[in-house]
Amino acid sequence: MQLTTIKFTAPAGAGIKSIGQVLSKILIKHHQFVSDYSEYPSLVRGGHNTYQVSFSPQEIFAPYRNVDLLFSIVPGHWQAHQDELSASGYFFSDEDLKSQDSGYQIPFKQLAIDAGSVLSSNIVALGALAFFLKLDQKISQDVISQQFSQNSQVNLKAFELGYNYAQSNLSHINFPLSPGKNKSDTWLVDGNEAFAWGFIQGKGDFYAAYPMTPATGVLHLLAEKQKEYPLTVVHPEDEIAAANMAAGAAFAGKRSATGTSGGGFALMNEAVSFTAVAELGVVFYLASRPGPATGLPTWTSQGDLLHAVFSGHGEFPLVVLAPGTRQESFEAGYQALNLAAQLQTPVIVVTDKFLAESSSSTPEFSSSKVPIVYLDNPKKVPADFKRYQLATKTGSSPVSFPGQVDGQYLANSYEHDEYGFSTEDPDLTVHMVDKRNKKNKRAQELAPKVEIFGDDQADTLIVGWGSTKGTILESLRLLNNPKLAFIQIKTLWPIDPNLQTLFKPFKKIIVVENNATSQLTTILKSRFNFNPDHQILRYDGRPFFPEQLSTQINDFLNSDES
Repeated sequence: MQLTTIKFTAPAGAGIKSIGQVLSKILIKHHQFVSDYSEYPSLVRGGHNTYQVSFSPQEIFAPYRNVDLLFSIVPGHWQAHQDELSASGYFFSDEDLKSQDSGYQIPFKQLAIDAGSVLSSNIVALGALAFFLKLDQKISQDVISQQFSQNSQVNLKAFELGYNYAQSNLSHINFPLSPGKNKSDTWLVDGNEAFAWGFIQGKGDFYAAYPMTPATGVLHLLAEKQKEYPLTVVHPEDEIAAANMAAGAAFAGKRSATGTSGGGFALMNEAVSFTAVAELGVVFYLASRPGPATGLPTWTSQGDLLHAVFSGHGEFPLVVLAPGTRQESFEAGYQALNLAAQLQTPVIVVTDKFLAESSSSTPEFSSSKVPIVYLDNPKKVPADFKRYQLATKTGSSPVSFPGQVDGQYLANSYEHDEYGFSTEDPDLTVHMVDKRNKKNKRAQELAPKVEIFGDDQADTLIVGWGSTKGTILESLRLLNNPKLAFIQIKTLWPIDPNLQTLFKPFKKIIVVENNATSQLTTILKSRFNFNPDHQILRYDGRPFFPEQLSTQINDFLNSDES
């Protein structure tokens, strides 16, 4: 498979994310499939930031580590990535690189000044790259004009100067695109944006959140779209307020959600329990980053899985979903709302920085039609309305909304009778707990099922969840080994009881996770006899890359054979 990876690096504030996204959009216009990834420290200015884009004429599922063209927009940033350069790769910086093999100087700063603004150094790099890739200049210029409409003339001049410089001085560097197969109506979206669009298309109408990396992108997009759609978006004083506002909105009949990361979700835990006992369907969007405490606030981790599954205090049903792609993040946006309506209990969507803030070429969501399931709200409420009636096969009872005649009931944090009045009666407590726990079985029936990739006659099974999906799929492509298969678990709680049957035919099982303790293994062990033969874990704040993961899988297979 033909694949190229471009990497930009510079301090925060140099605009490498903007040109990375512009490049991705230009590549999509050339019918290429795109997958990107960015790294940045917890700084507004300075530090060491990167933005890389992997693209191919064929569909790709994850960005690659090996870089073909590396641009250090500011001197002194390329050194950290020399070991990532491919055998045929080149790197460029605004400094004397004559002593460096494969390194060339491009006067980014001076060319940007010649164009009219030193801030356009990033666009100079984009212009040079356009020559190396043989991009259509008209398409490139149109995307630049759309992205930087306020300074389009300066940026177009910077693009031209960068292109001409590369053409005159670096004409031997040649990475022409192959004809791509991607559709022209493709978007560039990250996981946060995809979830937000799923929330919109799923008729979500209330979202409250306090900004916290890496979940903030959902808040930004929904706030931007609330004038176009029937949305109410609130930025309250903290995460406790956000969660309880979402609960209040659910009580009023809204399809509501809140979003945060690890420390913010810790503050929301009491609200998780409250929504369970009050039987309010609220969606919690949990975008993980490494902990404990503040941890690594701008890096990635799958370390909050157990936090999600065992969130809140006491015993109650909840659902934990884990999308693995931007498409699945979109689907989780409306699926979580539907499950919250059907089950009247908290639904948690677990993602991480890698998926939430990385983008890929994805079919457009704004016109997607999705299934909508609303709360069981009778048009005419019976006179003796029992909001928490025990006579229910599914555990979910009919709901009334404020203002409905005869629909008054109490929703509080206490154990209660069928009308919502607090109780400490032991028999009634057992009945209410059993009623709520019926939702677990229904959740297993309604929640997304596992997905299996590869030959079902394979010897070795890879088990993963969430953002590792794309990298695992790319690793299978690199290994091209018919003895390997992959199961993606999309619903982490309640666990599908059929999983043990699916695991049984395989001789060896490998678990892949972005955490230190293999939390998925802990969950599977808690439900049935599960003893994987190998665990591949990464917990340094970085995601798996296909080249590295495929090597680790292959090493295990070879050691096992020997």
